[in-house]
Amino acid sequence: MKIVTITGSPRKNGASSRIAEGFSSAAEKMDCEVIRYHLNEMNYRGCQGCNRCKMKSPVCVLNDDLSHLLQDLAEADIAVLASPVYYGDTTGQFKCFIDRTWSYVKPNFKSKLEPGKKALFILTQGFGEERHGDVCERYTAFLKLYGFDVTVLRAPNCSADPSMDVNQYIDEASKLAEEWLSRD
Repeated sequence: MKIVTITGSPRKNGASSRIAEGFSSAAEKMDCEVIRYHLNEMNYRGCQGCNRCKMKSPVCVLNDDLSHLLQDLAEADIAVLASPVYYGDTTGQFKCFIDRTWSYVKPNFKSKLEPGKKALFILTQGFGEERHGDVCERYTAFLKLYGFDVTVLRAPNCSADPSMDVNQYIDEASKLAEEWLSRD
């Protein structure tokens, strides 16, 4: 089982990253291959809108640090994607990555990816759950377009304090890993 974990926070040990690590660590204990990408440490450009991924190439034609990530994600059985909310949306690092996943969509708006994949979308936010539901809906829709069966784990009322206790969400992510992986 191949799992790709993508964290969009600039804080490597921020709340969203720690929650994603809860899933990833549990998966490793179950002998899964886990590949981790921390977007803030990578050098990449946003989608150029060239549409060559629709007309001339089966993949994004940009050659940068996202090239391997996009290939690994396409081959993954499970994707773990995590970001805090910054100014009403995911981080810029995460949004820039998501724009590049446009290369997963055929000209007829069908997915290029194999069906049967799962995705865990982790979103942390400073506000309560009544805010930023649109962020979950938007990114869930993107992931579903690619053919992922999506589960959302929201962690509201999380501050930017690195000592913020998110253990209940880490436990939830770990249990989800055990549930998904014990079925396969």
